[in-house]
Amino acid sequence: MVSSKGWHDTVAVIRRYFVTGLLIVLPSILTIYIVWILFGFVGGFVAPFLRVILRNVVGTEIIDPLVTLLSVVVTAALICLVGITGTLFSQQIFQKAETIFRRIPLVRSIYGSIRQIIDLVAAKDAAFQKVAVIEFPRKGLYSICFVTSRHRWDLPGRSEPAITVFLPTSPNPTSGFLLLIPESEATILDISVDDAVKMIVSGGMLGPANRHLLTGTGTPATQLSREEVIY
Repeated sequence: MVSSKGWHDTVAVIRRYFVTGLLIVLPSILTIYIVWILFGFVGGFVAPFLRVILRNVVGTEIIDPLVTLLSVVVTAALICLVGITGTLFSQQIFQKAETIFRRIPLVRSIYGSIRQIIDLVAAKDAAFQKVAVIEFPRKGLYSICFVTSRHRWDLPGRSEPAITVFLPTSPNPTSGFLLLIPESEATILDISVDDAVKMIVSGGMLGPANRHLLTGTGTPATQLSREEVIY
């Protein structure tokens, strides 16, 4: 018979795996679902007009596929238009919607997780250069971080330039520490930023196929191409 402690441990493991899987698949599923809803809305609105316009221009047998294709194009154009016209007014609308979502007990947890992952991915594409490992919070313990700039900093009293790294927390990678460390103390890992993000969000349950990250794959941070030293 399974003990009470064993049962609770099993439930905790299942819950942790479920939440991790949810955080990974939810952004993609919701994106597809929202685009599908927009396509249905836009298509339902413009399809009758497109059929009237096209029935005198093309053959009857290709009207439906052409209407579907044009509906997709119109939906994509509207989404791009929202992005292009991201003025202060539209930002206020989205901020109010976000405020409402964050006040709903169950929704705010899901929305907050999705928002954090989206923000991280957006920042990752623009800022994260390489994945590295440093000794933190003390000697003998290692933490994964991201090199956020190729610029070198000359620090007072130090002969060796420092690099800028972001050390995220787990499982919430949008918070963490901004560190300036001597470049010789950071080892660049031969893994992608995406694999590192998965590993951080899942608490180490997901990650690259190669688990021997420091066995012949790491390179010193000094091998990064030098662009500038900031004084």
